[in-house]
Amino acid sequence: PDGRPVAVTGSDDDTVRVWDLTTGTQIGDPLTGHTSRVIAVATGVLPDGRPVAVTSSTDDTVRVWDLTTGTQIGDPLTGHTSRVIAVATGVLPDGRPVAVTSSTDDTVRVWDLTTGTQIGDPLTGHTSRVIAVATGVLPDGRPVAVTSSTDDTVRVWDLTTGTQIGDPLTGHTRRVQAVATLVLPDGRLVAVTGSADGTVRVWDLTTGTQIGNPLTGHTHRVQAVATGVLPDGRLVAV
Repeated sequence: PDGRPVAVTGSDDDTVRVWDLTTGTQIGDPLTGHTSRVIAVATGVLPDGRPVAVTSSTDDTVRVWDLTTGTQIGDPLTGHTSRVIAVATGVLPDGRPVAVTSSTDDTVRVWDLTTGTQIGDPLTGHTSRVIAVATGVLPDGRPVAVTSSTDDTVRVWDLTTGTQIGDPLTGHTRRVQAVATLVLPDGRLVAVTGSADGTVRVWDLTTGTQIGNPLTGHTHRVQAVATGVLPDGRLVAV
């Protein structure tokens, strides 16, 4: 809230740490509570203005941390039956901030960050572990989650109804390890995915179709992807 930009990191040492990006120093003590390695983190803001970090772990739990006080908010979010390996945050049309988590139990879950409770049933459909998740908003205003899996598919979920939108997005020939979203200049929401097949693909999330040919050049698996905008307005994926 004081305007300081921070980074939040998770580690195999089971802790979460918050860093002041201006000074390069750690803020406060490590955030402890997870009993195994912390493998994913996302940030968001609660309706009361508190910035939070949401972390997931191989201890099968998700935890929410108040970044101002450095304390855990409520109890761990439990329900996954195996390690929770990806997390993203979003906002529902009614203003509720949510976390979307994916797990090696093959499910995706949506959590109300204000109440600390799961919203609806687990989102099921993937036939193997779900290893990446991103969120976005379709042109019609629907908030969605985009998930990728070792079943080689990408799936799109309506976060309001908890249902899958359309068929799985197929084309990758090996596990899909990374996903990010981006809004094109014409308003279309797209997903950018990276796979162990060495390619990157771009998907129109309104139509559920691939845009153009796979992006090739990597000679081994693509493990991470991010999107952004250059100063000249070009959209990029890295």
